[in-house]
Amino acid sequence: MKMNQLFTLLLAIICMINLSCQSAANDQLVALNPESEANTESILDDTSGKSVEMVFCLDATGSMGGLIATAKEKIWSIVSEMAQENFVKDLKLGMVFYRDRGDNFITYPISMTTDLDSVYSELLLIGAQGGGDSPESVNQALHEAITKMRWNEDKSTYKTIFVVGDCPPHMDYQDDMSYLESCEIAAEKGININTIKLGNSCEEAIPHFQKMAECSNGNFLQLDQNASDIVIETPYDEEINEVSRKIDESRMYYGYQSEKNLNNIKKGKSLDVYNSGSLTSNSDRASYKNSKAGRKAWMGNKEMIKDYSDSTVVLSDLSIDELPDELKDLSKTEQEVLLRKKAAERKTNETLLDGLTKKRQGYIINEKEKNTGISSFSNEVIKIMKTQANTSK
Repeated sequence: MKMNQLFTLLLAIICMINLSCQSAANDQLVALNPESEANTESILDDTSGKSVEMVFCLDATGSMGGLIATAKEKIWSIVSEMAQENFVKDLKLGMVFYRDRGDNFITYPISMTTDLDSVYSELLLIGAQGGGDSPESVNQALHEAITKMRWNEDKSTYKTIFVVGDCPPHMDYQDDMSYLESCEIAAEKGININTIKLGNSCEEAIPHFQKMAECSNGNFLQLDQNASDIVIETPYDEEINEVSRKIDESRMYYGYQSEKNLNNIKKGKSLDVYNSGSLTSNSDRASYKNSKAGRKAWMGNKEMIKDYSDSTVVLSDLSIDELPDELKDLSKTEQEVLLRKKAAERKTNETLLDGLTKKRQGYIINEKEKNTGISSFSNEVIKIMKTQANTSK
């Protein structure tokens, strides 16, 4: 055999050995960490999909008691059902409540954010009052929703506004921005404006609400005055609330004191929801938190147990001041033991929550089939959003 042929043969054998070793090493890594492939898929999956941004412009005058009550009860149901769609990777929610000039507020905006607990906490404080005449400051509310919310400039993001009320906009205010002008801005930003006219009074509002929707490829609906909806209690609600509360209570934060203070305030708002929200609404919240979009935002930034489990923080890199208060008086060994215990407990509760929310969803689907044909505010909103989000670029 010639020298060059021998060299080629030896080189081929070496390459085969290297490939075999590399394959064996990879197999060994998977054997040692069977979740490694799943983790990789999860990371890739978190970056795929569509961002969803929604703002609700809600009439908060005295005739809107039913609407405000429905919003408090069903907003988690709406975001939860949207988040169950596989194409939704993250979700932001904002609100603009409106009344009219001369009331205790003209508009009351709640900034659009992924921290839905903060939005919900403010929603719970809103009541229906004021008004007593027609029209209302719809124009100002819509303009603020379009121009003052921080909308994503990415064209692939699904962006929508729902204007819900029973009265027409003031078209006689000289210093107001007409909804026709606001619609042009919305179109430039790629925002769909959907409108829902409530009740049979103020029929003059209908053409205005229709034009708002038409000018931005949105939908127009007319529903009953109270924005009636179906509330379905399930056998799983109490346990879902208990497990979800345990997960929320386990949150601990590290970093600069200002960061910890802010995150602990958010944690406090999350825990307040269990006392102020209804059992069914809180179950919808847990279902949202258990979705891909919800999980990304649930813990917030610099949450110790999550980051420790993901190996994105090392205890030895943190100063005593940066540690969560729960760890400051412990030795390094005790800190590690406590974190491993807390991480295992959270994993158990997350698995339990996942199973419970799936059972609950199945129960709700069966119950909804018995109520087909009954008007449902949230179902109509969800139907519109799913259609638009699937067809948007």
